[in-house]
Amino acid sequence: MKKSQKTMKIEKEKWHFFKEISYAIVPFLIFVAVLLVSYFGNQLLYEWLDMKGTDYPKIPLDDEVPLIPWFVYFYYLTFPLGLVTFFYLAYKDKKALYNIFCTLCISFAISGIIYFFAQTEFTKPAFEPDSFTDHLVVWTWGSTNPINCFPSQHCFMAFATIIACCSGKNMNIFYRIFAILSSIMIVLSTVFIRQHFIMDIFASFDIMFAVYGIVYISKYGDKMAKKQEQKQNEKMLKNIQQKLNNK
Repeated sequence: MKKSQKTMKIEKEKWHFFKEISYAIVPFLIFVAVLLVSYFGNQLLYEWLDMKGTDYPKIPLDDEVPLIPWFVYFYYLTFPLGLVTFFYLAYKDKKALYNIFCTLCISFAISGIIYFFAQTEFTKPAFEPDSFTDHLVVWTWGSTNPINCFPSQHCFMAFATIIACCSGKNMNIFYRIFAILSSIMIVLSTVFIRQHFIMDIFASFDIMFAVYGIVYISKYGDKMAKKQEQKQNEKMLKNIQQKLNNK
């Protein structure tokens, strides 16, 4: 009997969690659409129009950055970490979630415009792979065209995760620390596996935090959170009314 009650409690908690984050599914899908268009749209144009990028964000320090293959694992952590943080934030703080959502969409749209009008290309260094990690780095280099560098969308995701962890209420302190430290490593990975220039990081930082500042000042999160709560209240009242009518 105790086991059954415990199971029922777990199932109830799971249902409550999914119910609480369901509102974030549409914003998430909108963001994914913006991401795909801004990144892969330019990748396709690069091939169709036979575009050529420049390496104008490069500075002398870029030539001194070593290739550190094991950073590739942090590079691939970017979007899984962003996905978990997005919905975890949705569960904990609607206002902060909407601010992050709006910031991401605007930042990725800006990057897509920059990619179209000022495309950059990263020439990969000569490198002979000797291990699984090395081969993963080489595969990463060849998985897409070496463009869409300035600014870095991987850094956008990392900075968004940091903002989410700093601004979101009631988030677990250990998750905050883990996500922030992982995001810092993700930012570093973009240059240590030779995917981006150093200036790509600074450009991403400037765009992301400038956009977030504007979104925060506009109180977009507050407005959207209030609308969401109003919808939930209306739905709740409707359900109560239906139950009363059925009786």
